[in-house]
Amino acid sequence: MGAEQLLKMGKEMGISTNHGKIQFSFRFYYFILALLSLFLGMSIYLFFRNSNLLIWSIVPKPAFVNLWNMPLIAKKDVLSVVVYSGPDALWLLSGIFILRFIWFFERKPQMVYIASFYLIAAFWAVGSFFGAIPGTFDFIDLLVMSGVALAEGIIFNFSIKRRIKDENFI
Repeated sequence: MGAEQLLKMGKEMGISTNHGKIQFSFRFYYFILALLSLFLGMSIYLFFRNSNLLIWSIVPKPAFVNLWNMPLIAKKDVLSVVVYSGPDALWLLSGIFILRFIWFFERKPQMVYIASFYLIAAFWAVGSFFGAIPGTFDFIDLLVMSGVALAEGIIFNFSIKRRIKDENFI
Protein backbone atom coordinates (compact mmCIF):
# COMPACT_ATOMS: atom_id res chain seq x y z
CA MET A 1 0.00 0.00 0.00
CA GLY A 2 1.46 3.30 -1.06
CA ALA A 3 1.50 6.65 0.71
CA GLU A 4 -1.18 8.03 -1.61
CA GLN A 5 -3.53 5.17 -0.75
CA LEU A 6 -2.95 5.71 2.98
CA LEU A 7 -3.68 9.43 2.66
CA LYS A 8 -6.85 8.68 0.68
CA MET A 9 -7.98 6.10 3.24
CA GLY A 10 -7.27 8.56 6.07
CA LYS A 11 -9.22 11.29 4.32
CA GLU A 12 -12.21 8.97 3.91
CA MET A 13 -12.13 8.30 7.68
CA GLY A 14 -11.95 12.03 8.48
CA ILE A 15 -8.19 12.34 9.03
CA SER A 16 -6.26 14.97 7.09
CA THR A 17 -2.96 16.78 7.26
CA ASN A 18 -2.37 20.51 7.25
CA HIS A 19 1.28 21.59 6.97
CA GLY A 20 2.44 18.34 8.58
CA LYS A 21 -0.11 18.44 11.43
CA ILE A 22 -2.77 15.75 11.66
CA GLN A 23 -6.33 17.06 11.88
CA PHE A 24 -9.42 15.04 12.77
CA SER A 25 -12.94 15.80 11.59
CA PHE A 26 -16.14 15.22 13.53
CA ARG A 27 -16.59 12.06 11.53
CA PHE A 28 -13.42 10.54 12.96
CA TYR A 29 -14.48 11.48 16.50
CA TYR A 30 -17.61 9.37 16.03
CA PHE A 31 -15.37 6.40 15.34
CA ILE A 32 -13.35 7.06 18.52
CA LEU A 33 -16.53 7.57 20.57
CA ALA A 34 -17.90 4.28 19.25
CA LEU A 35 -14.78 2.42 20.38
CA LEU A 36 -14.83 4.12 23.80
CA SER A 37 -18.54 3.33 24.34
CA LEU A 38 -18.02 -0.27 23.33
CA PHE A 39 -14.98 -0.67 25.59
CA LEU A 40 -16.67 1.02 28.57
CA GLY A 41 -19.78 -1.16 28.21
CA MET A 42 -17.65 -4.30 28.01
CA SER A 43 -15.61 -3.22 31.04
CA ILE A 44 -18.68 -2.60 33.18
CA TYR A 45 -20.14 -5.93 32.08
CA LEU A 46 -16.95 -7.87 32.82
CA PHE A 47 -15.86 -6.28 36.07
CA PHE A 48 -19.03 -5.28 37.89
CA ARG A 49 -21.52 -7.99 36.97
CA ASN A 50 -21.96 -11.46 38.41
CA SER A 51 -19.35 -13.88 37.06
CA ASN A 52 -22.08 -16.46 36.19
CA LEU A 53 -23.23 -14.63 33.08
CA LEU A 54 -24.72 -16.24 29.98
CA ILE A 55 -21.71 -15.20 27.90
CA TRP A 56 -19.48 -17.62 29.83
CA SER A 57 -21.60 -20.55 28.65
CA ILE A 58 -20.75 -19.53 25.07
CA VAL A 59 -17.19 -18.21 25.41
CA PRO A 60 -14.62 -19.58 27.90
CA LYS A 61 -14.21 -17.22 30.84
CA PRO A 62 -10.71 -15.68 31.05
CA ALA A 63 -8.96 -16.13 34.40
CA PHE A 64 -8.51 -12.39 34.94
CA VAL A 65 -12.28 -11.92 35.21
CA ASN A 66 -12.36 -13.73 38.55
CA LEU A 67 -9.40 -11.70 39.82
CA TRP A 68 -10.82 -8.28 38.95
CA ASN A 69 -14.54 -8.98 39.24
CA MET A 70 -16.28 -6.78 41.82
CA PRO A 71 -19.98 -7.72 41.56
CA LEU A 72 -22.42 -5.14 42.80
CA ILE A 73 -25.11 -6.21 45.25
CA ALA A 74 -28.43 -5.42 43.57
CA LYS A 75 -29.99 -2.27 45.00
CA LYS A 76 -32.37 0.23 43.55
CA ASP A 77 -30.00 3.16 43.18
CA VAL A 78 -28.17 5.01 40.41
CA LEU A 79 -25.07 2.81 40.64
CA SER A 80 -27.10 -0.35 40.04
CA VAL A 81 -28.75 1.27 37.01
CA VAL A 82 -25.29 2.09 35.62
CA VAL A 83 -24.01 -1.45 36.26
CA TYR A 84 -27.05 -3.39 35.08
CA SER A 85 -28.49 -1.17 32.34
CA GLY A 86 -25.38 0.79 31.39
CA PRO A 87 -23.66 -1.83 29.23
CA ASP A 88 -26.70 -2.28 26.97
CA ALA A 89 -27.12 1.48 26.63
CA LEU A 90 -23.41 1.96 25.90
CA TRP A 91 -23.46 -0.79 23.27
CA LEU A 92 -26.49 0.84 21.66
CA LEU A 93 -24.69 4.20 21.76
CA SER A 94 -21.61 2.61 20.20
CA GLY A 95 -23.73 1.28 17.34
CA ILE A 96 -25.32 4.69 16.83
CA PHE A 97 -21.88 6.32 16.73
CA ILE A 98 -20.64 3.77 14.18
CA LEU A 99 -23.70 4.39 12.00
CA ARG A 100 -23.15 8.15 12.24
CA PHE A 101 -19.51 7.56 11.25
CA ILE A 102 -20.36 5.34 8.25
CA TRP A 103 -23.27 7.43 6.97
CA PHE A 104 -21.82 10.80 8.03
CA PHE A 105 -22.71 12.69 4.86
CA GLU A 106 -25.97 10.83 4.12
CA ARG A 107 -28.60 12.05 6.59
CA LYS A 108 -31.62 10.01 5.42
CA PRO A 109 -29.91 6.59 5.31
CA GLN A 110 -28.27 7.48 8.63
CA MET A 111 -31.67 8.09 10.25
CA VAL A 112 -33.14 4.89 8.81
CA TYR A 113 -30.22 2.76 9.97
CA ILE A 114 -30.15 4.31 13.45
CA ALA A 115 -33.92 3.85 13.89
CA SER A 116 -33.64 0.25 12.67
CA PHE A 117 -30.71 -0.40 15.00
CA TYR A 118 -32.64 0.99 17.96
CA LEU A 119 -35.72 -1.09 17.13
CA ILE A 120 -33.63 -4.26 16.89
CA ALA A 121 -32.08 -3.49 20.29
CA ALA A 122 -35.52 -2.80 21.82
CA PHE A 123 -37.03 -5.97 20.35
CA TRP A 124 -34.03 -7.92 21.65
CA ALA A 125 -34.71 -6.60 25.17
CA VAL A 126 -38.45 -7.29 24.91
CA GLY A 127 -37.76 -10.76 23.46
CA SER A 128 -36.28 -11.80 26.80
CA PHE A 129 -39.60 -10.90 28.46
CA PHE A 130 -41.41 -13.46 26.30
CA GLY A 131 -38.64 -16.04 26.59
CA ALA A 132 -37.74 -15.86 22.90
CA ILE A 133 -34.24 -14.61 23.76
CA PRO A 134 -32.19 -15.81 26.75
CA GLY A 135 -31.69 -13.24 29.45
CA THR A 136 -33.59 -11.23 31.99
CA PHE A 137 -36.05 -8.56 30.94
CA ASP A 138 -35.72 -5.23 32.72
CA PHE A 139 -37.94 -2.29 31.88
CA ILE A 140 -35.22 0.04 33.19
CA ASP A 141 -32.96 -1.24 30.36
CA LEU A 142 -35.46 0.02 27.80
CA LEU A 143 -35.79 3.36 29.56
CA VAL A 144 -32.02 3.87 29.82
CA MET A 145 -31.45 2.80 26.20
CA SER A 146 -34.22 5.15 25.04
CA GLY A 147 -32.83 7.99 27.13
CA VAL A 148 -29.31 7.51 25.78
CA ALA A 149 -30.51 7.33 22.16
CA LEU A 150 -32.72 10.40 22.65
CA ALA A 151 -29.93 12.38 24.32
CA GLU A 152 -27.48 11.49 21.54
CA GLY A 153 -30.02 12.54 18.91
CA ILE A 154 -30.70 15.86 20.65
CA ILE A 155 -27.00 16.61 21.04
CA PHE A 156 -26.40 15.74 17.39
CA ASN A 157 -29.27 17.86 16.11
CA PHE A 158 -28.59 20.95 18.19
CA SER A 159 -24.83 21.21 18.40
CA ILE A 160 -22.95 18.98 16.01
CA LYS A 161 -25.28 19.47 13.05
CA ARG A 162 -24.98 23.25 13.43
CA ARG A 163 -21.18 23.09 13.63
CA ILE A 164 -21.01 20.80 10.61
CA LYS A 165 -23.00 23.39 8.62
CA ASP A 166 -20.73 26.17 9.88
CA GLU A 167 -17.66 24.24 8.75
CA ASN A 168 -19.25 23.54 5.33
CA PHE A 169 -19.23 19.77 5.79
CA ILE A 170 -22.79 19.47 4.45
